[in-house]
Formats: sequence, C-alpha cells, structure tokens
Amino acid sequence: MSCACATIAQTKQYHIYNIVTFSGSLKNEGFKIDLDNGQSIEKLRDDKGKKIKFKTPAAALMYLYKQGWELVVNGATSEGSTFGGTGSSNTISYWIIRKPCTKEEFEIAVQNGIKQ
Repeated sequence: MSCACATIAQTKQYHIYNIVTFSGSLKNEGFKIDLDNGQSIEKLRDDKGKKIKFKTPAAALMYLYKQGWELVVNGATSEGSTFGGTGSSNTISYWIIRKPCTKEEFEIAVQNGIKQ
C-alpha cells in the first residue's frame, strides 16, 4: 500500500488593521467615521483633505471595501454610571477592518504604534 502526500507551503499573510468608529446621526443620513490606524485617530478624508460624510453605514462600508479594506469584526463597547439613583450609559459601535500588506509594512506599522 502506498500513500501519496502533498505538502503545501503556506506563507504568512500580513494585514494592516484600522478601527472605525462613527460620529453624527444616522437619522439625518449624514455621518463621519473616525479611523484609528494605530498611530492616531482621525476623521476619514478624501484625497483633497476634505472630511467624507456618508449617507448610511452601508455606504461607508462599500467605500472602505472599494479602498481594499475587509471587515473583520463588528462590535460595540458600553460604559455607564449611576449617581443618586440616576444613571447614564454610552455605547460606541465600531468596525475592525484590515488590508493585506507586506511584512515590512506590517513591521513599520507595529513600530509606529508603540509610544516612545
């Protein structure tokens, strides 16, 4: 009896990650997104430096896909407090997106994200 075995070499895939949060009102069909790229958190801007405003979250997601980003996680964080029987809470929705990159680009992004 013989066994044919195939070995497939796998190369490690590197990705640059961003965390997207939202500001503005979905009810008014106009909101902006903030991008955390590991170095800073800034409003998303077009090639001319103008802040991009989207009509809906789907429009923002399609824009990011067009730019080569892939949605990895859709989540939310909540925090709250109470004082004297009165409470408040705040929930922030976020997306974690990624884009393929080289090992060198990944290493630079890691180093640039470390506070000295």
